[in-house]
Amino acid sequence: HLDALVEVPQLGTVAVDVAYGGMFYVIADAQRFGLRLTPDEGADIVRITEMIKAAANEQLPVVHPDQPGFAGITIGQLSGPAHDPVNSRRNVVTVSTGKLDWERPATWTGAIDRSPCGTGTSARMASLHARGELAVGDAFRHEGILGTVFTGNVLEETSVGEYRAIVPSITGQAWITGFANYVVDPTDPFPDGFTVGDIWG
Repeated sequence: HLDALVEVPQLGTVAVDVAYGGMFYVIADAQRFGLRLTPDEGADIVRITEMIKAAANEQLPVVHPDQPGFAGITIGQLSGPAHDPVNSRRNVVTVSTGKLDWERPATWTGAIDRSPCGTGTSARMASLHARGELAVGDAFRHEGILGTVFTGNVLEETSVGEYRAIVPSITGQAWITGFANYVVDPTDPFPDGFTVGDIWG
């Protein structure tokens, strides 16, 4: 979806894009809400993003054409102008921490990704490419809420089912935050792991 109109309680009509970058994202313009996407705006960013995501899930059903188990919008993203002129855009991705209940404002919350987000950057690149604003070969420097940057590039155009799509590449910096040792107990009945249904839906 590009420029789809969603009715969001307390926010009114909001224009959004819905794009897939590993998960379905709903993307809205931060300037519509007077946000610059700075750390001091965290509470407002999370509240607004989660409200938009909940409304978009109710009004814009989506299903991956090749993976029917991937249904529904999982993540919300606000996008705005970059703060550093060498970057292309600034974004904040919000992850739900529970189910939003319209009658309980305390549930209008989530967690903010500290980075520009790899799948979020891929989704944003896909929506910009669909708009004709990002061509194959163009570099896309995506700035997160803390000023860290992922650099994306549209490698090629492709299709997924009946939809136009892109093959993106993403580069960025990571930092080690810890070390761990993992073991497999010989009596574990699931030594190769297990799968469950979509926990994000």
